[in-house]
Amino acid sequence: MDRIFLILSVLLAMFIWGCKSDPVSGDEGNTPNGYVKIYTAEQNNAKFEVWSSTSAVSFIYGYNEIGFKVLLNDVAQTSGFVKFTPTMYHGLGGPQHTTPTDDMFNYDADKSLFTGYAVFMMYDTSAFWAGRFNYNNSAAVDSFPFQIQYSSVSQVLGWDNVTTQRSYVLTLISPGSPRIGLNTVDVLLHESADLLTFTEVESAEMFIKPWMETMGHGSGNNTNPVSIGGGKYRGEANFTMAGEWFLYDSIKVNNQFITRTPPPKFIFDVY
Repeated sequence: MDRIFLILSVLLAMFIWGCKSDPVSGDEGNTPNGYVKIYTAEQNNAKFEVWSSTSAVSFIYGYNEIGFKVLLNDVAQTSGFVKFTPTMYHGLGGPQHTTPTDDMFNYDADKSLFTGYAVFMMYDTSAFWAGRFNYNNSAAVDSFPFQIQYSSVSQVLGWDNVTTQRSYVLTLISPGSPRIGLNTVDVLLHESADLLTFTEVESAEMFIKPWMETMGHGSGNNTNPVSIGGGKYRGEANFTMAGEWFLYDSIKVNNQFITRTPPPKFIFDVY
């Protein structure tokens, strides 16, 4: 009963908040360089403007670089932190889960935003998303509905490991559209015990293998991704010719492989 009430409340909020969503560029007087305002959530004296450097319209499936402007009683806040908790609801009475985000969005004075990332790991037109915005544990907007759009270049891989009893999410940050030759590979790794809380994995070892299935060969001169902090890993993949390539990523944590055999793979059309 409580779950049904919550979901009905979110559906009602979707109607109420729909006219407050702002999928339009611009913020008169102070537009952060490279960011576009996509939503505005308000409740009582709190206003959260959501800005994106990834999309000009909405959140997208996959990796999103986002920022928040926080106004309390119409006064912009420039200290403290923002916490953002998106939840996906799969229909009335159905399952729900969150998705990986930065634990804390801290203020970036150069961008005039509280900046970080969110990964929307599932695109399902029969489900819907709602978010909770929290500023400094002192002001919040809850059950704000929003949409995400599908992105053909985004890739998110997920799997379960029965030994560790964890679910893992590997998110591609770049390249979106790789070219022949060396390409920087940035990925983001999370783990979760319940799909309600996701934790960045900092201590993984990654071993990548580019493979061109149609030609039956791989490539040399690749660099395995290493941690650059915040659950992010960076390496290089060498795609030696145009066509479809698989990029396998075998991953160890605490000297134990957490990936299956064959390991998860990203799929690229290389030009």
